[in-house]
Amino acid sequence: MTDEVLAALQATELFGDLPAKRVRMIRQAGRELRFPAGAELMVEGEEAGRFFLVLDGTVEVTVGGDKRATLGPGAAVGEIALIDGGPRSATVTASTEVRTFSLASWNFRPFLSEPDVMQAVISLLCRRLRHAQLTLPPSPTG
Repeated sequence: MTDEVLAALQATELFGDLPAKRVRMIRQAGRELRFPAGAELMVEGEEAGRFFLVLDGTVEVTVGGDKRATLGPGAAVGEIALIDGGPRSATVTASTEVRTFSLASWNFRPFLSEPDVMQAVISLLCRRLRHAQLTLPPSPTG
């Protein structure tokens, strides 16, 4: 296990507030995966299954074929899939060769019984909800 992966996990929105011991346990539950340029890490609409933390390289995020973001080292994708297992909301494609830390939802679910992990998940979801509410257009009146 590399300190690089632990540091990257601790810098994520989801795992950043967890104790170091818990982050080490999560690190042990996942593994590093590599993708060549052009490979799809996830496809919009498909069944969820894995969280990815970009360690090296860049990925492109598209929704409905429209480019939404280019992400590099330290970026996390698929964190909501760890929780609900719902369909992917975006396609993520390797723009360059990419090295990731990957965690399968079935390996993460046992951690949800831990109060510190559950609090981190609830906090993440609340932040995402608040952000979504701020970016919604105003409701029509009348």
